[in-house]
Amino acid sequence: MIKFAALIIFLLMQSCAANNSYFGLHEGGYFLDASSCYRSSERKVSVKVPSGLSMTVVDVAIGNDSNVFGLCMKQLGHPPTQANPEDYLNVSRACFQEARDSSSPDETYANCVQHGRISAEIIPPEHSK
Repeated sequence: MIKFAALIIFLLMQSCAANNSYFGLHEGGYFLDASSCYRSSERKVSVKVPSGLSMTVVDVAIGNDSNVFGLCMKQLGHPPTQANPEDYLNVSRACFQEARDSSSPDETYANCVQHGRISAEIIPPEHSK
């Protein structure tokens, strides 16, 4: 079981690291980085489901790994949080849900995190050049 968990974490880290070059080129902001790391940190289990005369394998998300999320954010250039990684992931998840349909997701996400129960990095506004 430990080898399986280590393999999953390694694969998640690789998927996050592979996206780093893409994220270095965009101006999507903290919200885009957090949502990408949230997806990258998902823990999934493959379940065999009967379909007709055969079995189909379906991946089912069972939660997120807060340590992988924190490492992914660090890889994308965001300073590591001083908060408990599980609390950080829970606040990030709630704020992601709130900001998803917002017209200004970065601002909504930042305001939500600011009112969360963790301390977070301050993201200075980007100035046009």
